[in-house]
Amino acid sequence: MEQERFEIAMIGGGLESFMGAVHLKAIEKAGNVRLVTGTFGSTRKTTYDCQIPYGLQDSKLYGAYREFFRAQARLPKEKRVLFATTPVPNTMHYPVAMSSMDAGIPVLGEKPFTCNIDEAANLVRKAKAMNVPYRIAMVYPAYTMLGKARDLVRDGRIGIVRRMVISMQLGWMAPRVENKGNRHALWRTDARKNGHGGVINDLLTNCQFVMEYVTGFRISEVCACGHACVPGRLIPDDAVVIARTEQKIPGVFLLSQVATGHREGLVFEIWGDKGSMRWWESDPGKLVIIDVAGERQEYRDETPPGAPGGVSTPFGGSEAYVDALARIYRDFANELAGRGTAQGDHVLGMTLDEGLRSIAVIDAATRSMLPPRDDAPPVPKWLPVVVPNV
Repeated sequence: MEQERFEIAMIGGGLESFMGAVHLKAIEKAGNVRLVTGTFGSTRKTTYDCQIPYGLQDSKLYGAYREFFRAQARLPKEKRVLFATTPVPNTMHYPVAMSSMDAGIPVLGEKPFTCNIDEAANLVRKAKAMNVPYRIAMVYPAYTMLGKARDLVRDGRIGIVRRMVISMQLGWMAPRVENKGNRHALWRTDARKNGHGGVINDLLTNCQFVMEYVTGFRISEVCACGHACVPGRLIPDDAVVIARTEQKIPGVFLLSQVATGHREGLVFEIWGDKGSMRWWESDPGKLVIIDVAGERQEYRDETPPGAPGGVSTPFGGSEAYVDALARIYRDFANELAGRGTAQGDHVLGMTLDEGLRSIAVIDAATRSMLPPRDDAPPVPKWLPVVVPNV
């Protein structure tokens, strides 16, 4: 018997969208959801160009996302989509989600949650007041070996944690590709579409989430340094963030879109007094532990390895990434439909409160990195992570 497939919508993700293509593949792999409607860009033409490639009916296409949500709000609840997925540029995460809340449509959003702390707090308040479910498509909890890493760290396999280094160093923007028609780079180098933190807005959430997810520690303060390496860029494309946890354990985040030759995605190393642990997003089915005597132990699962096929797009096009994202789609749909989930003690993806916390970390790192005004005192070396009480 064929599995029931729930109807969903997409906002953004047109034909030239890298993440849109990734989400379409994940929707197909999920098996229990079906894309039936939405708006796929900033113009009507962008949306209607998707009709045939995405297999949609003309009557189910909308020229603007607000038009789509108004149409959904007029429908009886049983006729609405189960949720809307939103692979849009960073600064659109907030307005699209707020419109979805007004229409009572649950959201599967992309990271970062929003582009600043005020937006994040407003969105959390709105979602809780309206009682509209929101999930962030953070794929790492859907990787089996990261769950294994989490269990091993908390069971004391590497002993008392002493230091953590998490890097997301990508080389696809080492040339000034935004001047050569690369749309993915174009919005990432624009503060109005990405945020003033640049690479910090785009990549820090991934590293911070993995560190806190695997260790159970929470970052309490940060110190950041970032700059634009490529001439002509106005926001950082490379940054280093030093963090301290509530337990005073140090962590280092290496963030780059200009690390020439790097295509590994996220990599983490955690050192303890009994051993160290290593994991690579480019080979997510492998987890390595090395003890104090140098003995190496590998844990393996069937997750397919492989970096993305092209060097001119962000990391995330691998088969493993798509499989993990598909698990999030499947899990979120089952939860909304009352079919249960596979979440255990953590949802597949990122929760509202985790999203708010991630933006508090980004906010502190961005403020730490920015130079002071001429008439202002120097920014303190360390800035606390302050999560609004909402």
